Amino acid sequence: MAGAGVPVQVASRHAAVVVVLVLAAAHGALCGSNHVEFAAGAVAGGGYAPSSRSPRVNGTGAAGGPAPAPSSESLAGCGCGPAPAPWQFLNQKLAALWPVIQRFKNTITCDPKGVTATWEGTDLCSSYNNGTQYKGFYCDFPPNAPTTLTVASIDFNGFGLCAPSLAGFVDQFPDLALFHANSNNFSGDVPDLTHLPFFYELDLSNNNFSGSFPDTVVPLGGLLFLDLRYNRYAGAVPPPVFALTVEALFLNNNHFDGRIPDSFGSTGAKYLVVANNEFTGPIPRSIYNTSATLSEVLFLNNRLSGCLPYEIGLVEGLAVFDAGGNEITGPIPLSFGCLRDVEELNLAGNELYGQVPDVLCLLAKNGKLQNLSLSDNFFHSVGHQCMELVRSRVLDVRRNCILGFPNQRPPMECAAFYADPSKHCPFIPHIPCDLPGYKPHAKGAAVALPGAAAAHGGHGHPQPQGGPAGGGN
Repeated sequence: MAGAGVPVQVASRHAAVVVVLVLAAAHGALCGSNHVEFAAGAVAGGGYAPSSRSPRVNGTGAAGGPAPAPSSESLAGCGCGPAPAPWQFLNQKLAALWPVIQRFKNTITCDPKGVTATWEGTDLCSSYNNGTQYKGFYCDFPPNAPTTLTVASIDFNGFGLCAPSLAGFVDQFPDLALFHANSNNFSGDVPDLTHLPFFYELDLSNNNFSGSFPDTVVPLGGLLFLDLRYNRYAGAVPPPVFALTVEALFLNNNHFDGRIPDSFGSTGAKYLVVANNEFTGPIPRSIYNTSATLSEVLFLNNRLSGCLPYEIGLVEGLAVFDAGGNEITGPIPLSFGCLRDVEELNLAGNELYGQVPDVLCLLAKNGKLQNLSLSDNFFHSVGHQCMELVRSRVLDVRRNCILGFPNQRPPMECAAFYADPSKHCPFIPHIPCDLPGYKPHAKGAAVALPGAAAAHGGHGHPQPQGGPAGGGN
């Protein structure tokens, strides 16, 4: 009996080998063995790594059976090696993503860190088990398939990869939640991601994208994080961008221009940066609508003009406000004294004038103010509370028009500025909050040497009382 069973076992093993060889040959015919030589380069950047999760794998697809092989259509032209056998993938979702990754790999023209060399084999979720294959790809269980592991996030931060387009790649991951690509050399159009139901983070910063604001981003109503900084985008920012549900919006260091739309006040962002662009016109008075959410906003280094809006003082949750390096004019509204949470306030490098009000400087005593920069303006005096901040170096008033202070503007430059009526803005004496310790009519509130007004052309700060909110923007 034992001897009779041997031929049967050998025959079975031979049959299995034949089946495997046939499958391998069939899949080899579907996809050629072309490989790409990658040019070296260097791009500095940081990295984002989703947290590791406990191993939880199974060998089946969503329905519990083996995943089918990728079709010949999905593999055509991928430029990859022989396709893996269908049963080698963890599930059907990953089997469908393998040719997508291989096709994108074939378009990459530089890979200075050799990242794409790890994009081999069938273990697309290697990082889930702390493996080293498929660097940049991270897996999780999507809400609509809680037992099926698939690629949920892609993080290429700091990889320095070069590719002419992301279309046909990012948009082909149906369960993708985030795509981070800081510090690469990607360009082309931003793909349409509106059909990805779980997508909420997009970081394309520090790449080579150009042209107008990407219109495919505007419909992404579920975005919570949008970072387009350090690219070469230009032109106007569409008003709907500020109506996105984002918590963080970074548009800085591009070439955006024109006026910041009034829809700015519709943003629900906590962090908003439009610095280092070419925006013109005033800061929108609608900023007061952001009071419930906005914490940090940076307008610095644009070409913004107009009067400093009174409404900024109504955004009580502000921690950082930076509008330095613009052409904004007017006195500092007394409403700024209501910014009890502000820690850093930069208005340097503008055309602000008048007295630096004590109501603002009191924030260092009654609020959280740690840094106040008003240098390179045209202020002619400071209050007594502000003098304490100057001595403690919390307040910087260099290159203003304050007589008796060091490092001020030449007197003739100050006189010419104060003689120009076009520089004057309405002043609103109202303070929209209770300020403990503030006495607006205290005797000798201003600190300046006698004759300061005469030295500045006799104007002082001749603002009309009352006037429309926001200084006539």
